[in-house]
Formats: sequence, C-alpha cells, structure tokens
Amino acid sequence: MGIMEQLNVVCFLWDGDRWDVEAHDGYLYVNKLYRAVQKHLSIPHRFICMTNLDKTRFDSGIEILPLNAPSWKGCLPKVCMFDPALGLTGRVFSLDIDIIITGSLDEMAQCESEMIVRSSFKFPELLDGDIVGFKVSDEIAKKVWSPLKDDPALAEEITGGRERYWYRHIFGKNMDRYQTEYPNQLVSYKRHMRGSKVVPKNVRIVSCHGRPRPHELRVGWALKNWKEL
Repeated sequence: MGIMEQLNVVCFLWDGDRWDVEAHDGYLYVNKLYRAVQKHLSIPHRFICMTNLDKTRFDSGIEILPLNAPSWKGCLPKVCMFDPALGLTGRVFSLDIDIIITGSLDEMAQCESEMIVRSSFKFPELLDGDIVGFKVSDEIAKKVWSPLKDDPALAEEITGGRERYWYRHIFGKNMDRYQTEYPNQLVSYKRHMRGSKVVPKNVRIVSCHGRPRPHELRVGWALKNWKEL
C-alpha cells in the first residue's frame, strides 16, 4: 500500500436488516466493532458505517455515510460500498459486524489485491461476502456496482439477496482469498473455535457467521475481545 493511500474500514447497518430487528442491538455491534478496530489497526484509517438509521447512537469516532440502496433485498445493500458517488479513495476493508477481532488487522487491511474476499468455510473453493477488501477504482465499480444499479431486479433474481452470489456471478472462483494470502488469520467460530478456551496465536478474526452471535458467547477470549470493549 502506498504511504498516502487512504484506508477505509466499512461496515453496515440498515432499517429492516436482521441486526435491526433481532433482540440484540445492532448499534452496539457497530460500536463494538469500531472499538476493536481502533485497538487492533495501527494504520491511519477512516471507520465508516453506511446506514439509514439514527446517527446519534453510534460512537463519536464513527463516520456515517448514507445508505441508498438500489435493492434492499437480503444483503445486497452492502454492494453500495462500490458506488463511486460515495467519493471514497484508496482501499476499502469491509467487515461484517458479527466478527470478533483478536489480533492485529494491519496485514489484511493492507492487502493490495484489486479485490479479495474470504473463502467459504464449508466449501473453500467458493467465495463469501462478509469480509471484503478492494482498491477503489472506476474498473471495480463498473464490474460490481454498475450492473446492480442498472438492473437491481436482475441482481435480485441472480442472488436471492445474497451479496456473495453477486460476487460469484461476476468473478466466478477467480478471486484472491484471505485464507490463502494470510493463512490461519481468519477462522470460523463454528468450524475452528467452538469449545476452544484460547485463541491460536496467529488468529486475527473469528467470524461468528450464523449462531452463536458474539453476545451469546461466554468463553473468556470472547468476553475479553468483544463484551468488555
């Protein structure tokens, strides 16, 4: 990454999203993620939440950008981070809010790939969409954003609202993967950490996809790295 290249850490929360309607508080999750990123990312960065909800409930250091999605189906609103109208420059490092950060994010955040995603934990040959990095450019916007903006109904038909299916539709399996570039830094709670009382030294992110959510975990490492923030 060039010395002057802007780094943008981006997350999402919107009206009607599962985080807005479930019993736990989506605002709390965004604030916890923000605090964890401040603790574990030493590189200067902007922390941005794209949202259409009440701005006053976020920690003061969080920048808010409006979320105006062509499609509100499922997780397709997250594709809005590719919209050139946002005015982002440099790199985007997008994190879902249901992760627990346990170590330095500096290496993953500085990845220089045009676009990098995590591999599916269940089917590693497939890509997933909850942790994404990309270099902001006209080319990536034309690939990912323009087709969805121009025909959101088609995107909904192709994906059923799953943003990872949109990325698979565009890129197939031909994408850089975090688990390949940064072995053992990104793991699944359900597949790698369930029952573990300690976090392996090299692990940086534990993804709590599905259940249990971070607020439901009672093991010491999860309490230290999430609940106590």
